[in-house]
Formats: sequence, structure tokens, C-alpha cells
Amino acid sequence: MLKEAEGTDIVPEDVPLERLPAELEGLRLLFISDIHRRRLEPDLPERIEALGGAELVLIGGDVRETGVCLEQVRSNMALLRSIAPAYAVYGNHDYDGEIEELRAALEQEGVRVLRNRHEYVAVPGRSAFRLAGTDDPRTKRDRLREALDLSDEAATAFSPRPEPGGSMPFTVLLAHDPILAHRSRHEGIEADLMLSGHTHGGQIILPLLGPAMRSSSVRKFRAGWFDLPAPAARKAGPRKVRLLVSSGYGTSKAPLRLNCPPEIHLLRLARSAARS
Repeated sequence: MLKEAEGTDIVPEDVPLERLPAELEGLRLLFISDIHRRRLEPDLPERIEALGGAELVLIGGDVRETGVCLEQVRSNMALLRSIAPAYAVYGNHDYDGEIEELRAALEQEGVRVLRNRHEYVAVPGRSAFRLAGTDDPRTKRDRLREALDLSDEAATAFSPRPEPGGSMPFTVLLAHDPILAHRSRHEGIEADLMLSGHTHGGQIILPLLGPAMRSSSVRKFRAGWFDLPAPAARKAGPRKVRLLVSSGYGTSKAPLRLNCPPEIHLLRLARSAARS
């Protein structure tokens, strides 16, 4: 269990998305969540490059917990930032210490924090797309409407902007805890792709009994891919929102894993069949 918890599984996969712009075909995203107490392996950039590289790094929160010094966080963030431009959201354990000190450390290492807001990200050679992030849902600091608000889009330097008829820009959403999807199920989430962690995949999966962790998030969205209903009001939006829940990289409470190896995701976005 100790050995399994210390591993690093890099999971490459194609992600078909029905509204992916042609200019974003093949966009490679590295997604990592729930680092907690772990130190990233120094050869991670070389391993990612051997698999085709990443154009953007997305960090799903819990980059620390009680007892983890900012120096270690800085070291991990610098390593991730050496792979590609990086964006992060906060998780519940990020609030175990002074959050403004953490924000400063992240931004000094070149990691941009999306705290209930969005940016238009322009990866070199590709069209810009909307990248949104919420503050931690577990501690109810999230403000999803603020993160996805398009009311001030006239002031942004990038396009696309919303069009008549309810269209929305292609959107990737970061939210540490997938419970946000359950709380928002009646109104839907205005995104094409949502990336979350927090559950650790259950962390310890007992034969015949299942996960030792039984939180509401684990029960509803333990790990893997889920299809969420899209907002009915968005006639020109996606028919479904694709949600990835990562099993995460670190551990919580005990440095142990069983039948649930640590994960780092290397996602390649692809265009799916056109809408009918």
C-alpha cells in the first residue's frame, strides 16, 4: 500500500468533445490534482515530453495540507510550470494555511489562480478558449455563476464571445470537488469539459467491499468519466458536459493506497461527431 501510494501513473487518453473548435483539435492538457504531501518526481517533464508533451498544465487543487511548507509547494509548482503554462484552483486543504501566502507562492512560480473567474487562454498556434475555475466547493467558497459570467465579455481582448441565440464560447472548467456538479444539476453547468479531483478515487479500495472512503463526493463521483446534463437554456451549447474525476496524486489521512494508483492525466482534445 505504501509502494502503490508512491507511484506515478501517467494516463494518456483522447477526449472527444462535440463543440471543440477545429483550431483546438489535438490540444494536449496535463491535469493533476490533490498533490498534498507528495513531491513531484524530477523526471516528470521528461516523461510527459516522451508521451507527446503538454501545451497547458491544469492543477485541480489541494497542492498542500497542514505541515507542508511553501518551499515544497514552490518546488512542485516550478516543476509543473517548466512543462507548460499553468493554471490552478484551490481545494479544501489549501485553506489549512494562510491562503494569501499560498496565492503569492503560486503566482511567483508563474501559476495563475482561477478563483471564481475565467480567462481566455491563447495557446501558441491555437485559437483562444475560455478557461474557468471555481474556489473550493467542499468549503462552499465556490461561485459558479461568477466564474462563468459573460456579462463583461465586451472588455476582453480575446474572442470568441457569446453569439445571439444562446451560444457560449468553448469552455473548460476546473473545480476541486465534483460535488459541484451534483449541486448544480438542476440548472446545469455551462462548460464543455469539467475537471475535478478531491475523491482520491476512494484511495483504499477493499476487495468485495469497495472504497473505504464514503463521502458524498465518493458515492456520487468516485473516479473516471461522467456525462452531465447541459443547461437547457443553452440551445447552441453542448448536449452534455464531460466530467473527469481524477483519483489524484497524493493521499489523505494516511500515505496509503490500495487498488487505486496515483494518477496524472495527459488529455488530448478531439472533435467528436457533429451535432444532429
